Amino acid sequence: MRSKLDFPMENCAQHMDLSLGGGDSNTLILPAKRRNKRKGTNQDKVKETPNVNFSRTSKLSNSPMPRSLIAPTIVHVSRPEEVENARKDLPIVMMEQEIMEAVNDHSTVIICGETGCGKTTQVPQFLFEAGFGSSFSCVRSGIIGVTQPRRVAVLATAKRVAYELGLHLGQEVGFQVRYDKRIGESCSIKFMTDGILLRELQNDFLLKRYSVIIIDEAHERSLNTDILIGMLSRVIRAREEKYAEQQREVLSGRTISTGQQIFPLKLVLMSATLRVEDFMSGRKLFRNPPPVVEVPTRQFPVTIYFSSRTKEEDYIGQACKKVLAIHKRLPRGGILVFVTGQKEVEYLCRKLRRVSKEQYKKTSEGDIRSDVTEVSERSSTEEIDMKEINEAFEVHGNSADHQTDRFSYNDEDQFDIDDDELDDSYDSETESELEIIGDYGNSLIRASPEIDGDVENVLGEEGGITQLKAAFEALDAKTSFNFNSDEKQPISVTPNACPNQSNPSMGKKSGVEENTSPGTLHVLPLYAMLHAKDQLRVFEEVREGERLVVVATNVAETSLTIPGIKYVVDTGREKVKSYNSSNGMETYEVQWISKASAAQRAGRAGRTGPGYCYRLYSSAAYSNIFPDFSPAEISKVPVDGVVLYMKSMNIDKVSNFPFPTPPEGAALDEAERCLKILQALDSNGRLTPLGKAMADFPMSPRHSRMLLTVIQIMSKEKSYSRANLVLAYAVAAAAALSLSNPFVRQFEDSHTKSQDLDEDGNSSGTVNIEVMDKQEKLRRKKLKETVKMFREKFSNPSSDALSVAYALQCYELSESPVEFCNVNALHPKTMEEMSKLRKQLLQLVFNQSGVSGGEKDFSWIFGSLKDVENVWRVSHDKNPLLLYEEELLGQAICAGWADRVAKRIRGSSGLSLGDKKVHAVWYQACMVKEIVFLHRWSSVSNSAPEFLVYSELIQTRHPYMHGVTSVKSEWLVEYARSICTFSAPPTDTKPYYEPLTDQVLHYVIPVFGPHLWELPSHSIPISNYAFRVAVFAYALLEGQVLPCLRSVRKYMAAPPASVLRPEAAGQRRVGSLLAKLNRKKIDSCAILREVWKENPKELHPEIMDWFQEGFHNNFKTLWSHMLSEVILEPQDRFPKASKRARRNDQPLYL
Repeated sequence: MRSKLDFPMENCAQHMDLSLGGGDSNTLILPAKRRNKRKGTNQDKVKETPNVNFSRTSKLSNSPMPRSLIAPTIVHVSRPEEVENARKDLPIVMMEQEIMEAVNDHSTVIICGETGCGKTTQVPQFLFEAGFGSSFSCVRSGIIGVTQPRRVAVLATAKRVAYELGLHLGQEVGFQVRYDKRIGESCSIKFMTDGILLRELQNDFLLKRYSVIIIDEAHERSLNTDILIGMLSRVIRAREEKYAEQQREVLSGRTISTGQQIFPLKLVLMSATLRVEDFMSGRKLFRNPPPVVEVPTRQFPVTIYFSSRTKEEDYIGQACKKVLAIHKRLPRGGILVFVTGQKEVEYLCRKLRRVSKEQYKKTSEGDIRSDVTEVSERSSTEEIDMKEINEAFEVHGNSADHQTDRFSYNDEDQFDIDDDELDDSYDSETESELEIIGDYGNSLIRASPEIDGDVENVLGEEGGITQLKAAFEALDAKTSFNFNSDEKQPISVTPNACPNQSNPSMGKKSGVEENTSPGTLHVLPLYAMLHAKDQLRVFEEVREGERLVVVATNVAETSLTIPGIKYVVDTGREKVKSYNSSNGMETYEVQWISKASAAQRAGRAGRTGPGYCYRLYSSAAYSNIFPDFSPAEISKVPVDGVVLYMKSMNIDKVSNFPFPTPPEGAALDEAERCLKILQALDSNGRLTPLGKAMADFPMSPRHSRMLLTVIQIMSKEKSYSRANLVLAYAVAAAAALSLSNPFVRQFEDSHTKSQDLDEDGNSSGTVNIEVMDKQEKLRRKKLKETVKMFREKFSNPSSDALSVAYALQCYELSESPVEFCNVNALHPKTMEEMSKLRKQLLQLVFNQSGVSGGEKDFSWIFGSLKDVENVWRVSHDKNPLLLYEEELLGQAICAGWADRVAKRIRGSSGLSLGDKKVHAVWYQACMVKEIVFLHRWSSVSNSAPEFLVYSELIQTRHPYMHGVTSVKSEWLVEYARSICTFSAPPTDTKPYYEPLTDQVLHYVIPVFGPHLWELPSHSIPISNYAFRVAVFAYALLEGQVLPCLRSVRKYMAAPPASVLRPEAAGQRRVGSLLAKLNRKKIDSCAILREVWKENPKELHPEIMDWFQEGFHNNFKTLWSHMLSEVILEPQDRFPKASKRARRNDQPLYL
């Protein structure tokens, strides 16, 4: 694919270092200043420097060996002048020599640099100029691979690097994300999501196309990142061993062709924090601890103030007071406030607007126009400087590109999606999306934790707005005001700060102007579920006399730079979703942030000038309570997808895999148990054919199991005309189950899964909703009634997922999707993300169809992707699915969530629960001891079925089930057989053959799950092979397999039932027939068909013995009929039974 010089192996020997410890040290690094000034007319001009007769040693103290100096390859580039000028100020550029020395001398290097230092865009350029990815370098001809956790960062960084190098995007610099790939034949640098590289590892474990891999955002510790690091640590070893083996062959005189040459792989881990201990401790991951290159930061100084005390309650009230105090007493500058969730953001915004309006009315002159007193709530995005927006976001896309991390363990989107309104889809966005334009470092002036303030905390005391007003009035009469009376005074330490940095004390003596008449506050919310248009409002110009206040979740912690922010108010809290692997329960808890997150928040104040951070917690709490870093993602989420991926890579003992942070053993055991229930693993933990097909789908095992079940079931109905509609709804339901419920619930902040209030609307958080005025309550009540009406419009009584799927179809068919959402009380952003996800999943089904390990059962045979889209685009006045189609999709959902089953509790009078006023249906969940609840807002709540499955179990005040689908008891036996036990067959029932499914069955009494729920009697295949063959022999003679035998039973020499009697086993006709069936392993019509294809006379004498001698002359005609019937489909052999199933709305496959 890439043109390379075909060097014979002996000519390349000079480029190879025989020592595995040192890697290939083949580049003479030029000083950064000289290289930055060099320009050439050709973009890929290569210069080979002659060998020299001296050696240099690395400046790194832990270099494993002296560097051997050989002929280096230097690629000259010509950058635009503005790029050259901008690069001079980047901290990373000054570290080019140290970085390249580390790369040359070590197989793995860690680069630590704060957001904005330039590492995302510059390190690939360093490697490119050093000859990596060049066809003129034998050793380094492999591509430079760069991974990002989100595809929006892939597109943005690829575009920026191509521009800076003066190369063509899609040629020398390429990128690949899901369904979008632009890579030229001469590609030297390839940007991709981590999921793409994980897929490449499945097909080429040695990654022979690459010479170096860069993993950006390693500090995020996402699932994909951890898996990649572990896998690449093994690839590095394998490449080194293969390289050493080839060296020995070369020394023995053998010539190796270019296509077979293997060279050591380089790995560069880039992190925005110094959290590198997990990558360096022990030898399980890397044989030698990799060197750490720390890039100095360059940011405007930020002075940090701690509170004298930490108040656990009413931190929202404290934040409000702090913002108002800043606005009243301090110079101009935007204020960024960090709170935990959407509810708190909206509440604090309303409170600040109201108080600001009241304060301004009191201090403003009478002739000020009334429109100036209004709190600014502009929504127009006109006249926005889009360049400034792009510089802050570093991207040109929208938030939907973040959706699929939640959906898939190795999905490259991050779709973080998030899971709900916890703002996850943005919370982890960091440097990769900012660094292209905002390449500036970070330095903070830390407050001393030892110095205590002894002044009364006027602004931090408990109390309402009245006390705050009184404090302001008293303070206005004074000539000076010590703003930081509630903070510990900071030490004026300014590393790398400006020489003229003033004392950070906020009093008048420090040069701070007295602002006697503050203007209004321009208060804006910012959280993940906010519509993109509303998010862009933070970039608008603020009117003269106004001050910008942005109330945000941790979406603003690292993912974007808001212009003009000078003050940060940090509550020190975040809302975290935790997962209990033992019972599948998920909870949302307000927790303290990590010290690393606190530093990131403080750094937001120093992006455009000197800033100040006010922490609403004490230095003692910070030092003693806050963890250094947030836990890795692998410790907070289910790892069933990780285990499935490992199994598909032939890693049977997953616990031995070198994870940077190993998951808990209980989590791995739970993952294996889940995969066994999903039938992806057999009882011995080995991958099944179904599991292999599931692993080929880059999505969560539950969703892939669901979609594959639909394909499997429909493959048995080869002539079903509505099959494409069924698949379309299956994909839409999978998308619905991957995102939060799209029905707007602004009226009931408590009803969003990420909120502190429980689903009954009862307060369980820190914000007192009782402060809402009557008008607000009336508005919420009206909106609640509106949403209820529109929920019923789309409601499917069998499944929440199918209800949302129908709403999604109507949304996509509407002329104005935004207007459709407004009219039908749907969340526009969630619907937009769901629509994109549906299209991605459908594309994925057809991309994977037919290539899943050669398994024909998993190929869609009813048409193309276009055919499915065409039936999806047909408008319907109501849900278009037939009853048995809904049941088919219910089966598929049951198959994917078979371990998340709940049984209704009839009557709750004898149950003890603290709060009896729970307006929900009571259920007992399979894997949970306590009672769980079906919320009244579920579309299934009216029918309240006996059994249901749920996709999530969220603990608020009570545990509530989400994503609910009604299921039948027989489906549990079919799709969750591993957690069923079966009694002996009842004596009053007989085994039988079912012709439509071609199975030999008997009735049993199933007992399901750890709570031992007794299910109705159910027929299952007979496990005893000899008995199964005997029952099939009986059915064959009775005419239940081949109908032509029914009319000749009167000519039989013995009743067919005798074949089932043990005492008849000695009879010749019984023994010979059973022996032949057992020997040929014939226990179904399908196997009988295959046997007769090979030998049409097989079983001829054994069956003829069952007929009287007088009938033997007619047996030849009967045998011909038998041979003709055996090739028919079941519905053709038994048309009446097939029609009865149709009349009962039961398809053949149910």
